[in-house]
Order: sequence, then structure tokens, then C-alpha cells
Amino acid sequence: MEHCVQVQGILYKSFPIALVMEESFQAFLLFWLAGLAIIVGLMLGFFSKHGTTRRFGMVFMALGTLSILATPWTLTFSPSSAFGHFLGSILGPSVLLGVGLYNIAFSGHVPVGRLSEGDRRAGFAMVLIAMLWFEGMHWWVLTPTYPDEINRYWLIFWPTLLLVTASLSFVVYYIVKIVGDERNQEQRLLLTLFAFTSLLVMLALLRDGPNVETTQFAEEFWLAGADVFGLMVGATLAILLFAVVLAVYETQQPLPKQLDPPTNQQLVEAAKHIAKHVGEVSEDE
Repeated sequence: MEHCVQVQGILYKSFPIALVMEESFQAFLLFWLAGLAIIVGLMLGFFSKHGTTRRFGMVFMALGTLSILATPWTLTFSPSSAFGHFLGSILGPSVLLGVGLYNIAFSGHVPVGRLSEGDRRAGFAMVLIAMLWFEGMHWWVLTPTYPDEINRYWLIFWPTLLLVTASLSFVVYYIVKIVGDERNQEQRLLLTLFAFTSLLVMLALLRDGPNVETTQFAEEFWLAGADVFGLMVGATLAILLFAVVLAVYETQQPLPKQLDPPTNQQLVEAAKHIAKHVGEVSEDE
């Protein structure tokens, strides 16, 4: 039996399976293929030695990014559009945060290409605005909502970001404290970042936001902790396994062949070359 289906104001007569295939093809073309274009373009843009190939890769990556960002309008029928909406929601604060951290990092104690003090102040301002923007998404009306409920990717992203930031700042603080030389300012910044993110986590765990309740945030936070812990355990096991394989391989290799001591003729030739480049050498020497 044929069914009448209205898509974008046009009436079609088709089988349901045909409509499903058409929607699946659109999702593949506009989302999954666009994601592959981003990965390929990123690799070409950063790892190619040819300028033309790098530019082509950057264009490829930009087109793929735009395609995914447009999925709330192009793939309204697909659950994948929620991810495009999420990326569009965090694009502004993420760019500010990245540029701000870059300005802060390269205006400090770097040997070459050090940025000015004005760039450093601008970096701090960008980071502050980005964090206020993210906080507005949790505590204000800026919470990403799509289509009529909180975007599930935001519920995963925000607790994970806070947890990773707090953990990394604490670990890097101790690393800088142990191996750093006259890095007191960096230590203070890292400790301040750890205290700030920890405070944000405690507030979110104790007080309900206008759209996100404490129970919902706590559930996502502990799930994010499990993911981060699993990632750290997996990375540690991978490094240990690589070290074991390398050690076993080295123990199975034969000892390198020892060279015979030089002959008198070789010593005479070596003395001639040395004398030629550094001056004559006396018999006593």
C-alpha cells in the first residue's frame, strides 16, 4: 500500500522503507560523511608539506564543520542533529577559551615568540568571558535546549569539562612544583584554576540550576568520573604493555658485535687526519 508523505511542503507517494532509506542517506551524507571530511581535512591541513594540500584540507574541514553545525535545520528528523546543535551552542565560548589560553601560555616564560603583556591581559579577559558564558548555560537561560528538552550532549560535556579541568590543573600543579624552576606564578594560576573549578562542581552538586537539577548533574558527574578513570587506567595499561613488549624484544636481541681494536696502520692514518685539521702533532704527544 502506498502512503502520502509531505516533506518540506511537497507531497510524495512512496513506500515507508523508501522514506527511511532517503533519511538514512541524508544523515550519512550531511553528518557522518561531514565528520569524515573534518578528520581528513584536519590531517591534510596539519601534516601535509604542500601549501596547496594544506589549504585544501582546511577548506575540507570547514565545509564538514558547517555541514554538522547545520544539522538542526537539515536533519531535523535525525537524532544526530542534537550533536550539531550542541556544537553550535558551545562554539563561541570554546573559541574564546582556546584563544585566551593560547595568549596566556605564550605570553609567559617562553624562549621565542613571546606575546606582549596586552595579549596576556586579553587572554585572561577571554577566559573569564568564556567561563561566564559556560556558567550561564548551567545557571541561566542559556542552557542548550533541543528541540524541547536539555541537549543530552551538554549534560555530558559540562560535568566532564569541570572534572577534567580540575584534575589536570591539580596534576600539572604538582608536576610544575616538582620539576619547575622559578614557576611560582604558574603554580598560583594552576592552583587558582583547581580551586575555581572545584567550587563550580560543589555548587552544581548542592544547588539546582534553572534547568539542571543537582541529582541530574551528580549522575552525569559520576559517570564522567568513571569515564575519565577508565581512560587513565587504559592509558596506563597501554604504556605498561608497550614497555613490557619493548623490554622482552630487547632481551631477545643478540649482543652487538664488538669491533676489533685498531691496527697500527689505522692509528697512523687517524693521526694524519687529526694533524691535518688541528695542526701538526709531535712524536712525544
